[in-house]
Amino acid sequence: MTSTQLHAPVARPLHAYLLLLCGCMSVLAAVVIAPILPKMQTHFAGVERVEFLVPMVLTAPGLVIAALSLFIGAVADKVGRKRLLVVALVAYAAFGVSPLWIDSLHTIFATRIGVGLAEAVIMTCCTALIGDYFRGAQRERYLALNTTFASTSAVIFIAIGGALGEFGWRIPFGVYAISLLLAPLTLLLLWEPAKRRAANVVQAPEADELSWSARRQLGICGVTLAGGIAFMAVQVHIAYLLQSVGVVSSAQVGLIASLAQVAVVVGSLLFRSVLRRGLSTVARLGLSFGIVAGGYLLAGSAYSPEQVTIGAVLTGIGCGILMPTLQVWNMNTLPQSHRALGTGAWMAAFFLGQFLTPLVVVGLAGYSGGIAAAIKVMGATLAPVALLLLLQASRQRQAGASLIRKHDKNIRPLGND
Repeated sequence: MTSTQLHAPVARPLHAYLLLLCGCMSVLAAVVIAPILPKMQTHFAGVERVEFLVPMVLTAPGLVIAALSLFIGAVADKVGRKRLLVVALVAYAAFGVSPLWIDSLHTIFATRIGVGLAEAVIMTCCTALIGDYFRGAQRERYLALNTTFASTSAVIFIAIGGALGEFGWRIPFGVYAISLLLAPLTLLLLWEPAKRRAANVVQAPEADELSWSARRQLGICGVTLAGGIAFMAVQVHIAYLLQSVGVVSSAQVGLIASLAQVAVVVGSLLFRSVLRRGLSTVARLGLSFGIVAGGYLLAGSAYSPEQVTIGAVLTGIGCGILMPTLQVWNMNTLPQSHRALGTGAWMAAFFLGQFLTPLVVVGLAGYSGGIAAAIKVMGATLAPVALLLLLQASRQRQAGASLIRKHDKNIRPLGND
């Protein structure tokens, strides 16, 4: 053990919770302005293709994360995670609050690209530092809490965005300044992990090392891309769905959107029960996509705010099961030698799906007759997919049971020779 290792700071829950709070900035970027999108679109009504640009203001950071998630980790290894994290938190605030004073939709879109860059750095460095500071069960616990923090903070940020939206569409952008409170705490409380010497990190190869399959990874990323679109479609367009049934209050939109985020938390908690029941990945995908499809169909054909709310809640529960299903599926197929690459590919696929969401929904709306009709079409598409997945899971389970019975039948009792 080196002298540096002997005098290294001891990581405590305080450090983990600070990193988890910093990680919540990625959720803030995605949800706090969702309730004010219709008002923003009205303000910029004279801008060409405003119906595409305004929703993309919300999802543009996801495109940056999709593009850069494979590369930022390498930069953090070279220049240090803590330094990058502090700079990114400051940049996040600077880019995030800029629309308070900007009156050009295209310039606002450019600032959102800056938010996405800062967000990508924050997510990468926070996750890496949790991995650096903690080991074993502690590390797994704090990484799992990341989902809980994200879903819970989404509920809070949507409600805040809706309430502040009553004072004008610009006001919610001021919430991005919260990262300026976290930057000095990060500077004072966190430390740069000492780099381990090569001689100290040589490990024997894992006995159960999985083989790397690019085709399998591509398939997982394809399903994850669809999952990213499914996850964001109602979140991005909840205000439009409610507007179609007569709800124009930003506060009310924010409250209903918050309920949908609570449903995501509920779904993520139900995921543990699903795991305990021993359902396969195919069955979990079928279950989650089926619940999302039901929520889409209800929200897309709604005639009242209550129906939209129930549909959004159903969608949230389904997405709460879907997200950890996709993550566990991906992680369980990755050998250690390709784990970072596979994780980066998964993140890129998911956030690309988020970015493409308004393009898909608005594109469908042009053919189907509106946002609500587009959501209904998406539900009608997902429903048979979910049914096919559940049927496939059932066949797999029956085939497995048949093999077990055949194996048991072929085992002769002792003493019959």
